[in-house]
Amino acid sequence: MSSDTHKAKILIVDDNENILRLLRISLEKANYEIIEASNGDEGMTRACAEQPDLIISDVMMPLTDGIEFCWMIRENSPIPMVPFIFMTSLEDKDMEIRGFRAGADEYLVKPVERAVLLDKVEMLLERSRKVKSFGARNAKSVKGFEGKLADLSLAELIQLLNLNQRSGVLYIEARQEGEIVFHSGQMVFGRYGDLTGEEAIYQVVPENTGTFRFEPGEKEVERNISGATMNVLIEACRLDDEKDLQE
Repeated sequence: MSSDTHKAKILIVDDNENILRLLRISLEKANYEIIEASNGDEGMTRACAEQPDLIISDVMMPLTDGIEFCWMIRENSPIPMVPFIFMTSLEDKDMEIRGFRAGADEYLVKPVERAVLLDKVEMLLERSRKVKSFGARNAKSVKGFEGKLADLSLAELIQLLNLNQRSGVLYIEARQEGEIVFHSGQMVFGRYGDLTGEEAIYQVVPENTGTFRFEPGEKEVERNISGATMNVLIEACRLDDEKDLQE
């Protein structure tokens, strides 16, 4: 349950009115503000207008389904890294992999116990609050900052540096040593161990043990990352999720 005085705003997208009502009741009792939509197109409109703190979406819906809706949020919305939970009645591993490829954070099979749902919601919101708090303290500072990957993931760090259009070098000490160079929020150079470019990013993003250090400034490098930062980051997260599902 959220203890913040500010109510977290949750968008629920489902074409089943009964499911919408049950989710709304459960989440409002837990002190969340609820927005509703009945399909992906309506969900996208509401998400862009309301900018919710978290999205819960069914997968199988008419018009724009949940998979396409998640893609739209990740690539064409003002909240590309908003926590996203898929809900479906299908116990289908392939569908689960498709969901994570689209950028989902969690995947729950209906019917979901209220306690399980609330635990997942609060976990994702707490992670999002942590990122925003860290960003407020450090992301626009003229000084550098450092920390542990156990406390703040590389995906969250890259998102912060991108959103705040920072220039500098993010040094990583994990299983191997690496660096990511940013120009105005865009990753332009990556190295992790013997890997370079986007392959280095795909390998280093899942690391959760080690330290990081960001040093602001302009560093001239030969660009080896051609993709847009958020696209590369989302692909790294998808590859990691897919690897976990197949193990």
